[in-house]
Amino acid sequence: MEFENIEIADPDPKNVKKVIKKKIFYRNVRAYIKEYCEVSSIQGLSYLTKDISLFERCWWIIILLLCLGGCSNMIYKVSKKWIDTPVLVSLATKDTSINKIPFPAVTICPESKISRQCVNYSQVLRMRRSGKGHLVPEAENDVFDNMALLCSANNYINSTSSKKLNDYSEFLEKCRSVDLSISHCKFGGVEMPCSEILQPILTDEGLCYSFNMFDVRDIYSDVNQMKYYKESHRKPDYDIDDGYPDDTTRNFYPRRVLSSGAGSALVVVLLTKKSDVYYSCRDFTLQGMRVALHMPARIPRPNQVFFPVGLNELVVAPVTPSYMGTTKKIKEYEANKRNCYFGTERKLKYFRVYTQSNCNLECWTNYTIQECGCTHFYMPRDANTSICPLDHRQCLQTASETFAVSSFPTKYHKEKKSKGKLDSDCDCLPICSDLNYNAEVSRGKWNWNDPNGANVGNLKKYFKDYHASAVKVFFKSSYFLPTEKSELYGVVDFLSNTGGILGLFTGFSLFSLAEIVYFLSVRLIENYRQWGYWAGRVEH
Repeated sequence: MEFENIEIADPDPKNVKKVIKKKIFYRNVRAYIKEYCEVSSIQGLSYLTKDISLFERCWWIIILLLCLGGCSNMIYKVSKKWIDTPVLVSLATKDTSINKIPFPAVTICPESKISRQCVNYSQVLRMRRSGKGHLVPEAENDVFDNMALLCSANNYINSTSSKKLNDYSEFLEKCRSVDLSISHCKFGGVEMPCSEILQPILTDEGLCYSFNMFDVRDIYSDVNQMKYYKESHRKPDYDIDDGYPDDTTRNFYPRRVLSSGAGSALVVVLLTKKSDVYYSCRDFTLQGMRVALHMPARIPRPNQVFFPVGLNELVVAPVTPSYMGTTKKIKEYEANKRNCYFGTERKLKYFRVYTQSNCNLECWTNYTIQECGCTHFYMPRDANTSICPLDHRQCLQTASETFAVSSFPTKYHKEKKSKGKLDSDCDCLPICSDLNYNAEVSRGKWNWNDPNGANVGNLKKYFKDYHASAVKVFFKSSYFLPTEKSELYGVVDFLSNTGGILGLFTGFSLFSLAEIVYFLSVRLIENYRQWGYWAGRVEH
């Protein structure tokens, strides 16, 4: 390389040598960069070093800047998407058999909450409204007041009872309107005693009966001080993340079926005594029973999600499962990035098993304790918390409303304020592997008390005094297509995307990267070794 004579503005001998070296260094750098641009495989750089007009040079500079800008913008968007939303939900590549998942847990709640043997609810209500409440026997008044948490609040506007409800589960069991010994149950074509396959459970609808659900002792933690009903003695073999064990010789619990269709259905027929039917407890309710389908590890909320089964009605519910699986790579991401928790990843105070619904119930429980100092009868609680007495009904109602509204933006609930500091956003993310059951409900009137038309075995003797409500639940198909959470971009995918963008805008490739590394390392070392100077055989 040749350089023209360098003119020094400052003749001071002390600075001459320093200035000359500095200017020569910059010229060598420019020459070295020019040499790289001339041989680089990156498109457009060679045009900047050619002896062309100013207009042409400006043209290529603008084109190069536009390409670099577009390339940088697209790589930024790909990188941001990879960082912010690394999880992709897509359909699985193959169908899954229904024998890989449990038959749905079926929770059945009678709409007639108590037997007339305990109280004639409608009669007591009429007497109270007509000012004759003092004529009602004390025992019936107590039972009527106990129903305040299950019936319409309008029925108790003038009630002043402050009775404590620590024995509420015992009260519901004692006054239950359904007798399982005179009910009819069948599963998989085999008739079974209802008392063996239906377990009593306390829910927001009072006393209900669940089929194929985990025992509540395996769902609630030891902190919970609720009074449970009888234990089922069946330990669960199913885990939502890992599925059933590989052993095929055992009868696993929760139960599963090997085939679809009505032949493998659960059939439940509950009888309601005609004298126990009353419509005064609630408005706009269909007498009979309500049914909720849910995952076996989940505490049901039949007050919120259910389908009704009326009196003398048969409801058929073909079920299509909806399963969300996850790949192993998903565990490497933080929960807030993948937007889900694994079953054992987050610990709850009142539950052994994490699900979004269990977390929401715990969050609402804590909020209710904060606002009222006590809980609903169906909520979990520790040793220091009791069930709210009857005079806390309004507080429970207000807490329910403010908790629900607080999840909306502030402008929707400016006038409703919480007493405490509990954040209603309890971070109840969904579980990564989830299982839901979608039912297609069809119904029809059932002339069950026709001796020639009903096949209900020993129930014929109850034709005269009882109504019947029947539900039949079964899988619609033997296979279903699950969805799956997987990586949006793996390392290979990310490199492919960014490499494709670089190649599209600039022609950049791994060979181009090798050239850059060569000029920044190998070439410099070789120049220094051969010529004693990094820039090679130049003036220095």
